[in-house]
Amino acid sequence: MQYSNELKVGAAIVAAALVAFVGIRFFQNVSLFGESYVLYAEFEDAGGLVAGNAVQMKGVKVGSVEEVGFNSETQSVRARLQLERGPTIPKGSSARVAGISALGGVHVKIIPGPKDNPAIASGSTLPVTEEETGLQQMTTKAPALVEKFDSVLTGTNATLTGINRQLQRPDSDLRQTLTSLRTLTRNLEDASSAEKENIQRLIQNLEGVTRNVESLTSDDSLGVTVHRLNESLDRLNRSLASFEETSAALDTLTTKLNGGEGTAGRLINDPGLYMKMDSAAARTNDLLRDFQQNPSRYMDNMTLVKVF
Repeated sequence: MQYSNELKVGAAIVAAALVAFVGIRFFQNVSLFGESYVLYAEFEDAGGLVAGNAVQMKGVKVGSVEEVGFNSETQSVRARLQLERGPTIPKGSSARVAGISALGGVHVKIIPGPKDNPAIASGSTLPVTEEETGLQQMTTKAPALVEKFDSVLTGTNATLTGINRQLQRPDSDLRQTLTSLRTLTRNLEDASSAEKENIQRLIQNLEGVTRNVESLTSDDSLGVTVHRLNESLDRLNRSLASFEETSAALDTLTTKLNGGEGTAGRLINDPGLYMKMDSAAARTNDLLRDFQQNPSRYMDNMTLVKVF
């Protein structure tokens, strides 16, 4: 029983150590089971670099910072870099600290050397290319930025002062322009108010037209309209039939007249008959005229009443 408890305690210690190892490797962004090798770099300033930060080459993570410490012999910051075996770092490569510490993006950036060079051996120290961090660059450029900002504010202040002077002058172009714009705005408001009633009336008329169209297109109204249209077509057909009959009769009469049938036909087609009738009519008119002028000539031989 005593040995069993000792085994349990030993197993727990081993498990705890294993978990601690795995956790440390995980939080340091170090590959747990993959092959890796170590390089060193010494910087004048860590710039916020701590263990666990990434090591990047051309924007791709190739390892992590395993340890950051101060080297008293060289009075510099010595960083231990744990790199993966996959990417090859050729000789002639250099390293520098990049990123802004306040934003939590500090990392070691490796600038690769010529690709034809052989790979750097494990345990070697990379030369360092010192470069100002983003915060340092901002600090360096801050005075120039402040000067430019001050000049912009000065120009803006001068512009506002000029505008204020123009507004204070009654005869200034700017003030007259603003007055014209105000008058134009007021006129537009008056015109909009005047046309508002017309627009409302137009909308009401459109609504009435819409209702009329809807009533015309309803089933009952459409049926009545179709019925009336059919009646009109029937009357038109009857009128056309009567017109055709009349035309046929006129054609027949015209044919007979042209053929000389009947008195009218002979009268039209025989000029001699017409001349005779005209001569007879003329003699009859002469006889009536003579009778009116000399009735006794015709009354002598006539006995009107014979008395017995």
